[in-house]
Amino acid sequence: MENEPRSGTDEQKSAALQQQYNKLQADIADMQEQLGTIQAQLQEYVIVDKTLTSISPDHRAGRKCFKMIGGVLVEKTVDEVIKLLDADIKSLQQQRESHEKSVASARTSLESWIKNNHIKIIRQ
Repeated sequence: MENEPRSGTDEQKSAALQQQYNKLQADIADMQEQLGTIQAQLQEYVIVDKTLTSISPDHRAGRKCFKMIGGVLVEKTVDEVIKLLDADIKSLQQQRESHEKSVASARTSLESWIKNNHIKIIRQ
């Protein structure tokens, strides 16, 4: 059979499916970017926490430290900053776990969408 011209409906359906696929891929990419940002921030916090906790308690008693809070540099003691960092680290770990689950869920949804719509990915 010769190549028959595609009907307008088929082209519209293909275009709609392509748009959905692109949106799902973009959403996953955005989630992964957010996850990367959280992981980088978590790594920085852990490094600072390790650095501050490596100072012996005798030497850090009353020692000044500065922390950026909401765009404002605030003077604190090392012990206060360590407590703040611990809370921030726990919060970032929870955010990371939540984002990892969201990314995994989005990927699963995309895979099932591909299967349900009989999509064949062609790489060029």
